[in-house]
Amino acid sequence: MNSIASPRLRPVLGYVAVLGILPYLSLKLAWTAGSEVGVTTPGLLHSAEMRAANGFTAVLDLVAVVLALALTHRWGLRLPAWPMLVPLWVGTGLLLPIALGAPAIAAQFAGSGAGGMGLAAWVTPLVYTSFVWQGVALLTAFVLYARARWTVVFAGTGTGGVGVAGGAGAVLAVLVAVGTVARLADGEAPRVGTLGIEAVEVVLALGAVAGIVALRRPGRRLRGPVLLLWAGSAVLAAQAFWAGVSAVLGVPLDRVGWLLVAAGGCGGLLLAVALLAHLGATTRAGRAVRGSLAPHAP
Repeated sequence: MNSIASPRLRPVLGYVAVLGILPYLSLKLAWTAGSEVGVTTPGLLHSAEMRAANGFTAVLDLVAVVLALALTHRWGLRLPAWPMLVPLWVGTGLLLPIALGAPAIAAQFAGSGAGGMGLAAWVTPLVYTSFVWQGVALLTAFVLYARARWTVVFAGTGTGGVGVAGGAGAVLAVLVAVGTVARLADGEAPRVGTLGIEAVEVVLALGAVAGIVALRRPGRRLRGPVLLLWAGSAVLAAQAFWAGVSAVLGVPLDRVGWLLVAAGGCGGLLLAVALLAHLGATTRAGRAVRGSLAPHAP
């Protein structure tokens, strides 16, 4: 990690991330423009809904390209925090389960192939390889960027307390985890790739709960709980958002599914609010301590 963190090597990591984004981005741009490359069912992507979905995901990947460069170049440290943090939080929620579930996805492709759904056999492996690549590269770049810009997260200690938002978010995260496991147990056995991704999502949701519990202890090192809360809150909110978008585009979602979407979205947002509030309180406390230790004029 130290060698990658070198200022000379960090831009290389950004270019590596962009290289992993380009296959998926190129495919989405081609489909948005009306091309049927990789499509085996003519007209599959010609509806207004599918063109809008492909255009939207292409925009997301264009944002990812900008983020990859901003995270790995000096000029990125001068950008305002919010335009960086919001898309990175969403990107974490969308990409981290796929990156961590990559072995299960690979096992599915090896066992049952990747064709079907009107797409050529090479399309789905290309898409998921791009997701895993950009997920690993972008999240690595983000950790290095955050370590350079927000040192309190990696070196500081918490002040204790997570507020009502943290407690409510933790309860909703547990409900989503339990509900997801119950649906997996009661329904049709999902394919191994889907099962792997959903298992990762459950673990990350419960990890966020562990992060909330850890932050309640004053003096606890921030790094571990912050990483757990960041990842878990992002996954809850982003996966809820994506499930909602998919439902609007025609993927069926029953009443329980909508309840899990609502709980995940609200829980993720509440956990993120609790995390930001705790970091803000910790930063203010640190400034107050430094101010009290500063020499005073006679």
